[in-house]
Amino acid sequence: MPNLLPDWSLTLPWGLGEFDVRAAGRLIWFSLLLIYGIAIVVALIKPPLLKKRPFPDIVGYALIPAIVIGGWVLGALIDSLQRTIILATIALLAVHIFSLVISRKPRDPDKKTTWAECFAGAVGVFALFALGYAIVPHEYLTFANAQLEWGDNSKFIFTSNDNILGLINIHYPFNFDFPALRDILVTVIYGVLLTTNLKLWVMWQDRFEVKAEPDPAAVPERKSRFGRPLRRTAPEPVGATAAAPEGA
Repeated sequence: MPNLLPDWSLTLPWGLGEFDVRAAGRLIWFSLLLIYGIAIVVALIKPPLLKKRPFPDIVGYALIPAIVIGGWVLGALIDSLQRTIILATIALLAVHIFSLVISRKPRDPDKKTTWAECFAGAVGVFALFALGYAIVPHEYLTFANAQLEWGDNSKFIFTSNDNILGLINIHYPFNFDFPALRDILVTVIYGVLLTTNLKLWVMWQDRFEVKAEPDPAAVPERKSRFGRPLRRTAPEPVGATAAAPEGA
């Protein structure tokens, strides 16, 4: 099977190296898988977007292996379009699974979770943890060291002998090499994932909470710029006529 990613490369500015799409393939695929998994979790937290599925449940579940097998067979039969067919199959499968999630039946908050659901949830959480905290950072570090050559401590973004931004006649107070840039970026990755992790935990715990409607008596009274309370006048009924004067 051919490489699914295009043979593209981009020269990064400031001597940061050559970004080759195929060399970053594992990093790209695992990152997309992590983002998709997080999207599934958010969709499970939110109420179903679709009230009713456009097809029976059994058909929706049967389409998952059908899409996989159909894409595999078509890719094997049509060699000239094999890459396009496989990419389309992956995209169609992802969209179909997501549509099943957002069109699921609303869950009763009082219904107890089964052992199978607990095990499935634990496996899913472990997979996301492995992707977010292990695989994606590892693939990033591997790509940065091997392809971008950011592990070379003899290469510098700037040194203490360079002027700040190349304009101000003041030198940088320290040297900033490529390994430091690599480590800062992986720290940012961990920070974003940890923040997302905590936010999702809070959202999951509060997913069944119903927000109480505000009490009209507790709404503060609106006042004019002169400090007087504003009164809302009831609109006059449509078609109402003025009362006839007495003696008419």
